[in-house]
Amino acid sequence: MDPATLARLALLSAILAVSGANNGAPVTAQPTIGAATATTYIVQAGDTLYSIALKFNTSVEALQKANGITNPNALAVGQRLVIPGAPVAQNAVTPTPTARGPTPTPSKTACPECSEGSNVNGETETYIVKAGDTLAAIAAQFGVSLQELMRVNNITNPNVISVGQRLVIPKAANAQTLPEGIVLKPQAVQQGETLTLKVTTPGVSEILGKFDQQTLKFNRVGEEWVALVGITRCANYVGNYPVALTVRDALGNSKPVQFDVRVNAGTFGVQDLTLTPQMSALLDPALINAENARVGQTVSIYTPGQMWTGKFRSPLDVKNPRISTFFGERRSYNGGKPGLCGHEGTDYAVAGGTPVYAPADGVVVMATPLKVRGNVVFIDHGRGVFTAFYHLSEIVAKNGQRVKAGELVGKVGTTGFSTGDHLHWSMWVNGVYVNPAQWMEEEIP
Repeated sequence: MDPATLARLALLSAILAVSGANNGAPVTAQPTIGAATATTYIVQAGDTLYSIALKFNTSVEALQKANGITNPNALAVGQRLVIPGAPVAQNAVTPTPTARGPTPTPSKTACPECSEGSNVNGETETYIVKAGDTLAAIAAQFGVSLQELMRVNNITNPNVISVGQRLVIPKAANAQTLPEGIVLKPQAVQQGETLTLKVTTPGVSEILGKFDQQTLKFNRVGEEWVALVGITRCANYVGNYPVALTVRDALGNSKPVQFDVRVNAGTFGVQDLTLTPQMSALLDPALINAENARVGQTVSIYTPGQMWTGKFRSPLDVKNPRISTFFGERRSYNGGKPGLCGHEGTDYAVAGGTPVYAPADGVVVMATPLKVRGNVVFIDHGRGVFTAFYHLSEIVAKNGQRVKAGELVGKVGTTGFSTGDHLHWSMWVNGVYVNPAQWMEEEIP
């Protein structure tokens, strides 16, 4: 490979944040756009052959046969597995140097004796194991150590959990006592999640504040003030982050409120891709930067009113559509170092022409062809929440159109920087990419 091409690939890794967030990742080499190639998987911490088989709709026996494995319990982190009969992952390769998040966010159930989202000493939560879960991923999601999770639940082998099993989630060791009147949900915050920050202090007339460098916009909901915070998926964003609020009462008196929020690491896989000459033609930094700036400007607009109600619906009326690249999955191009921020959305490997529907009520703020993202539809749902769909074969919605949840906005395609037919779904909160899966599983705020 000539030096100029290597330089461009290095630059791409630095400026692109692209498709994926699988707990471990399909690894694909693609000589031509949409071509079928061998699919392999890099074993991640906490993986089992059973969880990998579930993820790729295959069997443990088929995996053992394809990889010459005699002992199904003898897996090594970093080991590459051939996935028998798996279709090649069709993924949008979407440059964007900003936020990301976890594998599909596990739903949380507060303990019956605790109020949801409260911060009470000794509080526990329960979690019901789902297909594809690993104990390590669940521990990371809730910000507790794997060892503590095993101890509390009397688990001796971390690789042996079953679908439907109910786990007790202990209070995170790094949890802190919040100031009076402050409620966080979730309490153990993970990269790529949407954090709901509530102020329940009575008599408040206005709240100003920041989460780290992110300006917070508070809305009054009943007697509470609520702000939504996007937690970036980027790898260097783990640790304690400051929140600084100014709370004003009806007389104009101000009170400063300060505390930290702990952001725990997400559980993101790594995906290797070989770029094709057709895709490389879209690597012009000037083109990428200009498109990123346009997208950033679009999703930075703040509409005070909330247009959605309840959980977001799936944008597809397809039963259990295969996810080819999860939110936050790190991408490696041509064997290069994976990027810090990973995939900015979720990719669904479905047929071209499949209808795409609005996931919630909102207003279409961009419906146009773009060079890198292809044909796109962006929807403003209010309160700094946006969704967007990339690489569409057809744009149905119009700029300025009010849409209802379930209304047709486009059709699946492979336009722009894409390796095959699929739907790419991105979501932003306060201009930060977040995991759409959380919004389908939880009612926010």
